[in-house]
Amino acid sequence: MKLNWGHGVAIALGCFMIFILSLLFMAGDTGGMVTENYYEKELHFQDEINAEKRANALTEKPEILVQANGFLVQFPTSTKDDFKGDIFLLRNEDETKDIKTSIRLNDKKNFLIPSVKLIDGEYELTLNWKENNQTYLIKKSIRWISQ
Repeated sequence: MKLNWGHGVAIALGCFMIFILSLLFMAGDTGGMVTENYYEKELHFQDEINAEKRANALTEKPEILVQANGFLVQFPTSTKDDFKGDIFLLRNEDETKDIKTSIRLNDKKNFLIPSVKLIDGEYELTLNWKENNQTYLIKKSIRWISQ
């Protein structure tokens, strides 16, 4: 049997299709959603934008300090007693390493996330709190390196 140019085009096209299909199967899972309740969270997105604007407008903002013993969240001394808040540290590569906790301020208006809970790498920090019937939100990227 003699091969002509038509056979060569068909073989090349077949090899290309096999290559593309193998890439598809080898790629596997490209990742999941950041949150399971994505659509519910989308409904409250404008509330988050407003909370971020209120937090940016504050004259005294909470500070996140990286210390040897962990992340220290330091609120202004004018913070009221009706304060309620949560802090969420999101790890992009593994959701099992995420940290979510309620904030309990001490007498100095500080809250410490101990280094024992932290793993080296990048965290997406979300700090939200409610004070004087207003919600506030701060989002920032923060890096932890154990010492």
